[in-house]
This record gives sequence, structure tokens and C-alpha cells, in this order.
Amino acid sequence: MKFSETPIVQRFSDGDTIISEGIVSNNVFIILEGKVNVAKKMDKKNVLVAQLKEGDVFGEMGLISGNVRSANCTAVGNVTIGVIDKEKFNELINNLPEDLQAVVRALVNRLRFTTEQLSRIGMELDKTRAVLSSFSIDL
Repeated sequence: MKFSETPIVQRFSDGDTIISEGIVSNNVFIILEGKVNVAKKMDKKNVLVAQLKEGDVFGEMGLISGNVRSANCTAVGNVTIGVIDKEKFNELINNLPEDLQAVVRALVNRLRFTTEQLSRIGMELDKTRAVLSSFSIDL
């Protein structure tokens, strides 16, 4: 089965939450139409991590790592997504050779760590911009 041929299709409107950070992972999604913002909550503020487009897959990290969702995903405009449930996704992953499964898990763990670090850097950059802009003088 190809991700783009999923039997389950869901539609979302602008601003709708598709994934909430911190909940248990049950599905993997592919964007069939539209865009999705991925944001991570840092110090009570949402930091935009990425904007995904048609053909992009998201929600896979939680299923592969066995951890809760690491980010919020929100529809930008009207969005249509294909859904692969946990059982089918695990079946696909389990068909990979064991060594390759270990590589995929390692990559997901590194990506999760990198996303966390980039979110922290983004927060610090926002704080620095705010401080710098408070020193600007209109001439």
C-alpha cells in the first residue's frame, strides 16, 4: 500500500488541530491537499518548526519511537489528509529487516532531539529580537 492510497481520508479547515502535542500516537498522515503547520510548545509559546505541503508525511515519529506526539499540527487553509492507523503502520514497519528497523528508530530519535534543540534556539532568537527591537530608535 502506498501512503497516497490510504482508504481513510479526513478533511480539516483553516486553523483546525490535526495532532496535539503530548497525546498518544495512533495514526500517520499524508497530506493529499493543502498545507499543515508543525509547531512545538516552548515556554508557553508555540514555535513554528515547519510548514508541510502536499505529499509530506507526518505523525510517524510517535508511532516509531513509541512516545507521545512531539508537536502540534494545524491545518493551513483547507486540508485533506490520508490516514494510516497504528496497526497498519506497524505491519509495514515490521516487514522491514530488523537492522533497518533499528536504523529508522535511531533516525527518529535523532530527529526528535534535533527538533527540540531547534525549537529552543528559535525561542532564544525570538527573545533576542525582542530585546534588540526595544533598543531601536525611530529617526
